Amino acid sequence: MPEKVLLIHGIAMRSEEKVAKYAAALNTLVGDRYVLVPVYWGDLGADDTYLHKVIGRHPISADGFSHMVHEAVARPVTRGSGKVRAWIQRRRGDRQRSAVIDRASKQRSADARSKVHGYFGDKFQDARLWLTQQSLPFIADVIVYQSHSYREKIHARVREVICRELGDKAGTVDQPVKVIAHSLGGVVTFDMACLNHEPLHLEALVTLGSQPGFFHLLDPREGVPAFEGEAVPVPATIGRWTNVWDEYDMLGFATDEVFRLHDGSAPLDVRVRATRSRLKGGLLMRSHLRYFTNNDTAEAIAVTMEG
Repeated sequence: MPEKVLLIHGIAMRSEEKVAKYAAALNTLVGDRYVLVPVYWGDLGADDTYLHKVIGRHPISADGFSHMVHEAVARPVTRGSGKVRAWIQRRRGDRQRSAVIDRASKQRSADARSKVHGYFGDKFQDARLWLTQQSLPFIADVIVYQSHSYREKIHARVREVICRELGDKAGTVDQPVKVIAHSLGGVVTFDMACLNHEPLHLEALVTLGSQPGFFHLLDPREGVPAFEGEAVPVPATIGRWTNVWDEYDMLGFATDEVFRLHDGSAPLDVRVRATRSRLKGGLLMRSHLRYFTNNDTAEAIAVTMEG
């Protein structure tokens, strides 16, 4: 019977179906000896529903493209005709009427300018909103996870799935579990294993494009000594640990110079490369999701799970 292995996803995953798809793809490479069980927590991540409320808008704006074009054309026409009409009135000796016409044309021109500027300003804000919504989950999930209350909710979700899929005793010292964790999921798993109270016991851990070392350097994790230049020991709750990172993945970090397992050995860092392009792999973040379809990743998982 295939052995169940938990797969804990990382940042910016807002679809349970997508997580299941990645799990199935990786399971195909790993083989039928294991069944990867997705642990979905994306619904507990950052919520951008009302993000538009903090994206500023211009108080005066043209109502659509055609209105903007009309105002853009109307402005010089209105100002030009106003100057001519004002000049005519001055020539007639009616300076008061000339001043009224001049003020009115200036105001109409200023209103048209504001509407045109407002239209393009709002389009810029629309683009800003879209870009923020695309990048927000990557940043905001980290911010949300650092909040104690949200962290507890995510940890509770992991334990819920462990209990449902593997039984009440799973994750204890008597029945440690095997986990594959991607991105922030690796930090989630690491933190749970290092808790001072009721830690998660891991027989084998494989982190993919993850950041436990990076997080620990910036914010020492519970149950682990602060890093001061020499590798620090992690609790015995973590058995075997392989850390897979893609050399073009901007979110993947090494661990072997930061941590030591309970037997004194370093976690095994395995470097892979899923793309040939630094641009596509790094800046476009493709490498960060290619672990699920990478044969070298599957091989590292198989070796670690088998011990």
